[in-house]
Amino acid sequence: MNTMIKNPSLVRSQSHKTHTLKLLLKREFWEHKGGFFWAPLISGGIFLLFQLIGGGALHSVMQRDNKMIHINGDTGFSKSDWARELAQANAQELSNLRDALTGFTMMSATWPIFVFGFVVFFYLVNAMFEERKDKSVLFWKSLPVSDAETVISKVLTALVVAPVIAGLAAIVVMLGSMLMFCGFLALNGVNPFVLYLANLDYVTIVGSMLLWIPVYALWALPTAGWLLMVSAWAKRVPFLWAVGIPLFVGVLISWFNLLRIFNVSDSWYWKHIAVRTLTSAFPGSHVFELARTGNFTPNKDFNLREAVLQTSGTDLLMNPSLWIGAVAGVAMIYVAIRLRRFRDEG
Repeated sequence: MNTMIKNPSLVRSQSHKTHTLKLLLKREFWEHKGGFFWAPLISGGIFLLFQLIGGGALHSVMQRDNKMIHINGDTGFSKSDWARELAQANAQELSNLRDALTGFTMMSATWPIFVFGFVVFFYLVNAMFEERKDKSVLFWKSLPVSDAETVISKVLTALVVAPVIAGLAAIVVMLGSMLMFCGFLALNGVNPFVLYLANLDYVTIVGSMLLWIPVYALWALPTAGWLLMVSAWAKRVPFLWAVGIPLFVGVLISWFNLLRIFNVSDSWYWKHIAVRTLTSAFPGSHVFELARTGNFTPNKDFNLREAVLQTSGTDLLMNPSLWIGAVAGVAMIYVAIRLRRFRDEG
């Protein structure tokens, strides 16, 4: 500590890298604010609009028929029946209600996160191609900013900053959906606190919203690395190269396998290389891996809450595929840094 006090330049140099990274992250956000900020909010707003329209239509039907819901087409619950049904419900029925309401609430948060996957994919595939195309790379290379810092800022923007923004947008949409549902219940003579708010599993909701981001960052590394590497290498249409190469190689392997030229498992390639490379940036894509390993097995007791909870992906942390893919992603990010350093567009 005394050394640092005697050498203030050392303190400045140590804080400088953090400051530089912060500026680079701000740059990435402001240059892509439309995708990172507005796209999740607009998609969530569209969902809320449809929910409002659907709720209004259902309210009109209920006012006409004095029915809340029909079961098997012949049994109806009027709005005066809910308090009695809730009071007479046993522990299992209350648990099922809790799961259904929690799952419904969490489902409303998926729309901004779903759209954010497309935003991240196209951001990464154009991340370094666009700066070469508009020659802004020459300006950034003239500054005391290393290629590693620039590329890492893009990785952090895609895998940390963007998910956090999408998560916050999802929370806003979820709160809006909850408010609408409470209003719908109140308009139909049902106490929203008794039926809805008191039966939500808040620990599950908050936990899933917090845990999915770090798991997503690890799971998406292969796609992030691949797209950045192609973006740094391709002279034109990086999207076609990024998508076309894995698909073309897969078709070749399948063709060779069909002709028995090589004894190569094309199904293994498609599952572990092509699909993983192209889809890992999309939230929820890990469910296919959980299904393959037997950690996602719907049965008669499977409910909406459990289905949505699977999207947090915490079961993946014990899956070797997650860590192998993460290592491969880091390796491709390193290649992207080297390509950016030595790529010369003339």
